[in-house]
Amino acid sequence: MAKNKLELPEDRLASLDKMGGRLFIYPAQVRGFFRKWRTVTQIILIAIFLLLPWIKIGGQQAVLLDLPGRKFALFGVTFWAHDAPMIFFVLAILTMSLALMTALWGRVWCGWACPQTVFIDGVFRRIEELIEGNHIERRKLDDAPMDAKKFFKRSLKWILFTAVTLVITHSFLAYFVGADRLVEMVQHKPAENWTNFLIILVTSGIILFDFAWFREQFCIIACPYGRFQSVLMGPRSKNVVYDYNRGEPRKGKAPKGEEADCVNCYRCVQVCPTGVDIRRGTQMECIACTACIDACDEIMEKVNKPKGLIRYDSERNITENRTSDGFEFRPRIALYAVLLVAAIAGMSYSLNTRQNFHLAVIRGEEPFSLITQSDGTEIVTNHFKIHLNNQSFDDVKVELTLPKQYVDQQLELVSPINPVDVPAGGDMVRTHIFIKSPKSFTLGKGQAYAEIEMTIKEKDKTETVIKQISLLGPNQ
Repeated sequence: MAKNKLELPEDRLASLDKMGGRLFIYPAQVRGFFRKWRTVTQIILIAIFLLLPWIKIGGQQAVLLDLPGRKFALFGVTFWAHDAPMIFFVLAILTMSLALMTALWGRVWCGWACPQTVFIDGVFRRIEELIEGNHIERRKLDDAPMDAKKFFKRSLKWILFTAVTLVITHSFLAYFVGADRLVEMVQHKPAENWTNFLIILVTSGIILFDFAWFREQFCIIACPYGRFQSVLMGPRSKNVVYDYNRGEPRKGKAPKGEEADCVNCYRCVQVCPTGVDIRRGTQMECIACTACIDACDEIMEKVNKPKGLIRYDSERNITENRTSDGFEFRPRIALYAVLLVAAIAGMSYSLNTRQNFHLAVIRGEEPFSLITQSDGTEIVTNHFKIHLNNQSFDDVKVELTLPKQYVDQQLELVSPINPVDVPAGGDMVRTHIFIKSPKSFTLGKGQAYAEIEMTIKEKDKTETVIKQISLLGPNQ
């Protein structure tokens, strides 16, 4: 039986009662070094999330994930569904970055950058504190019977929660349909965009349920990352840990004079958003939000003891009772780093060798044909199949011509379709061309080289690409 009402049970989660029912957690406010920088980080991340769909690079949305259209844009680089290698490298970079980050600093992603934490801690909980007060006042309000004051506060809170949720979901949708398209849809009736309207409705309901009510239960019950951390982390990974060598035995748990630095104030428990007592060691529920570090440092200052009773450190350093010795080389760190560098290198190579527009010239089945005109001039005709591929997001018009130097030598390019319209999306467009040249152009050689000049017109931009071809003809 717990001797202190703040003592957490050892046989179940702090957010569950004996019968498995939900117990709401009311984390206390905290101030300190980490709280300040987490606030700065949250502001930056929220600003990036809200502004990124409205930023354009090279005429395209900075980040666009158009799943129905199977096209993607990432900071000026366009992808299509068939660009499997580059999509693989993007996913590999994200996966290896998370693995390396966890191996080095534990669940720093969860506490500092996960959208779940950023929006709940940076927006929803702040609205709650503004309207309902601190953690003690919120607990009392929950236990109080419904009256006009409670009804007003709850209604105002949920109205603001809903407004914030709609901003989040509309911004989220802009990543998939495009910011310009989103503005257009908002100006029309929902019946004109039923699919997207239903997506907004369902997504808003899920986010409102999660961020406003479910909260830490998602991290504890639904999120798989907490289970993966035991695989990715090691005894030398940095994490939020309690130095039991300094803190034990706690105040009130040992004869006077034998007590260590922990004053058993339970302040670390009061500020934890997932209901963890960090003094019990690394736990799956801990999201490394550092609230307990700031809370403990504040108490240590008041009792004139050194800070760092709870700090970022490794389990190994705590076990061996030694101070942090900085970066430690480990095979797992090297493996994750090598895989990350390999993924970045693969992505860089794919980007450097990738062209938005590709022209393939394939010789026709017959090598060449020789035609004698009415005036006795012999003309050699070479047949080529042209494959055009447009990887950009804009339709282009391609005109195939011969440079002037070959026209002066009486070469002529004939095509049934010229210029050729090539739609965006990477679908292959095929056409045929015939290059006519006088017999003298290849006479005595059997083969001569010429060039096709390809003029690509895309909106207000014009680009010229030269492709060398070989023309066959008689030796004599």
